[in-house]
Amino acid sequence: MKTLNTAISTLVLSLTLTGSLSSLGAAAQTEASVAAQQQACACFEVKVTGQGPAIMLIPGLASSGEVWQSTVEALQGNYQLHVFTLAGFAGVAPLPMQSWGEGYLTTQQDAILRYINQQKLDKPVIIGHSLGGYLALALAAKAPEQISAAINVDGLPALGALFAQSNPQNTVTTTAKATDKAPQRGNFDPMAMAKGMTNDASWQQRIVADMYRSDSMTSGRVMGELMQADLRPQLSNIRVPVLTLGALQHGAPYSTPGQVQVNYEKQLANVPTQYHSFVFARDSKHFIMADAPQWLNQQIQQFLQQHPHRGQ
Repeated sequence: MKTLNTAISTLVLSLTLTGSLSSLGAAAQTEASVAAQQQACACFEVKVTGQGPAIMLIPGLASSGEVWQSTVEALQGNYQLHVFTLAGFAGVAPLPMQSWGEGYLTTQQDAILRYINQQKLDKPVIIGHSLGGYLALALAAKAPEQISAAINVDGLPALGALFAQSNPQNTVTTTAKATDKAPQRGNFDPMAMAKGMTNDASWQQRIVADMYRSDSMTSGRVMGELMQADLRPQLSNIRVPVLTLGALQHGAPYSTPGQVQVNYEKQLANVPTQYHSFVFARDSKHFIMADAPQWLNQQIQQFLQQHPHRGQ
């Protein structure tokens, strides 16, 4: 059971502006505007590339926005991509605790919505991985009038409920308190965790490097928030197209692909069926962009073609 709980916990520990010469003036203005917004918020860093309808890409816990590089390369010819790295992760300065307000998850949701307004983005698509997937779902439920669509890459709306289901003797609160402290190197093997999240050796090294570049207190507290969060009741408010891409090997060998798929379907059952679709990567672990990048980008592109920009 301890090994199973460790496997489940890895789910949360995933836990240059470019353009033609004719657009350099507009690009410089956009860059200055982004820099001013970041300074005012300090909730994230953003890199913007490409031209066209806006897409926002949000990585997971203790991850850099660089995890989206292959997706950026696939989409930048047709879209303007806003690639986030959240505060406290992968070398970005952490948010002071007094700035967390109701919590990191809520603070980030509000900051992302402010970013949309301040950058005058016309109903962007939100794509998020893991923690970013949770935020994509939360924004689709909280502000469907401000976004066009959402893609959830292997994120869950109620991770703690899944953990409690597998380990009923531990309460979510107890687990969250335990994650409030950063794991010590003596009892925490980041490479073993990374191997549970991708089959790709180079990506395993990247994941570990991002973990060590992340603020340990932020990582611990945000993991605690994710373990306590339950977005399921709010999912019924979703009124924009949502695609969930699930990785069926992220629980291997402790959960079968069939069990993982059922868990996803149960957790997201409250999303109105007319707005939601599932696609599952059968041979991928948690970092689908590492194990199946071409498949991931193909699914994203198909979804974007099926649900063209719905701006005003």
